[in-house]
Amino acid sequence: MKPLIVIILALAVGYVSYEYVYPPLADAMKFTKHVPKKEEPKQEIVVAPVPKPVKKEPKVVMVEPKPEPKPEMKPEEPKPEMPKAPEPTPVDPNAFVAPVFPPLDEVTQNWAVVPKGFFNTPKQVTMKKDLEMKMQMGKATAATTFKAGAKIFVMGQEGTNLVVGASAGSPMRGQVAMDDTDFKDVFAAAYEQVKIVQTENARKAHEYRLAAADRAKNAPAPASGGGGGSSNDKPTKNAEGAYPLLLASMKAGEVTEVKPDNVKSWGDPAQEKIDGAEYWTVNVKYETQTMFGKFETEAQARIKNGRVEKWVYTGSGEVVP
Repeated sequence: MKPLIVIILALAVGYVSYEYVYPPLADAMKFTKHVPKKEEPKQEIVVAPVPKPVKKEPKVVMVEPKPEPKPEMKPEEPKPEMPKAPEPTPVDPNAFVAPVFPPLDEVTQNWAVVPKGFFNTPKQVTMKKDLEMKMQMGKATAATTFKAGAKIFVMGQEGTNLVVGASAGSPMRGQVAMDDTDFKDVFAAAYEQVKIVQTENARKAHEYRLAAADRAKNAPAPASGGGGGSSNDKPTKNAEGAYPLLLASMKAGEVTEVKPDNVKSWGDPAQEKIDGAEYWTVNVKYETQTMFGKFETEAQARIKNGRVEKWVYTGSGEVVP
């Protein structure tokens, strides 16, 4: 029992010495107290899962356009002046307007139908080549040869052929192709001459109307006939716009070329002094038949003492048949 107590006491003394006596001695002797090393905790390595690649939508980046460099401002050059359009010539209301004639191909329907009036009198043409032609009168037939350059007379047309005779009064008739003669040239020359004459007549008629208008302006006022009962009263129109006095003259046969159904327009009456006599005049435009078809013509009715004394062509003053 004693040995156990001794051991306990030895342990107690050793402990007290170590805790209370040893530290000051160790501090004085510069001894360091043995401190057991502390074990550092082991660090756990955590393996993170590899992230899956994420598909990214491409971003649309709006790029503002760079402003273009401004060109250097140059002083403006003077713009060339645009040529001014010529001003239209003022229309003279009193100017003469020439009549318009249809072209030759239209008048002849491309030479298929020459106006019959052209054949009212035989027309002389020239043969272009030698040709033997059968001439016939009733049942009698005779063959005649025409040399190139020979003259022959045209009496009419049959399709593309001309009805011809050896002379203007010959009863014998034959046919020849139109292109074997100079018929087209003869017709064209005659048509041009008619256009010249018609244009000149229209010019004279125009000048006459202007002169008549001036005379009417300067003429003294007509004397009153006592309540309108004078036999030289101003001609009046009916409800259709025609003049009964002029219609009566046509129906009486005082003029044959001017008819009620071919009158195109009626003019206004004017009082004029012509060849020393006082007249009421009325101009009438009408269509007349010529060898080349219908043409517009103008005639004048001269009225004295309540009746039409005469009909004349306005341009030439010649009496209208």
